[in-house]
Amino acid sequence: MAFSSDDVKANREYFANKLRAYKQKTDVQHWVKGEPAGGEFVLLDVRPRDAFAKAHIKGALNAPLAELGDLAAQLPREKELVTYCWSAT
Repeated sequence: MAFSSDDVKANREYFANKLRAYKQKTDVQHWVKGEPAGGEFVLLDVRPRDAFAKAHIKGALNAPLAELGDLAAQLPREKELVTYCWSAT
């Protein structure tokens, strides 16, 4: 079975995106551990303020999802923004 050029292109894009996501994940993991990370970014905790106050990753900023539209102008534009959240449920 031969692959069309569209199939090859779709596969190339899929794996490039997967590799990019994996690299971003490992960059954040290194940053959290205090190890050198690949690139400058700001870690945003998008949970509500009360959840952030209880516990968060050291160095993260709190930008609750419900307020993100209002806070967007205050966020740095020169760095990549990486968001995270979690739930106890």
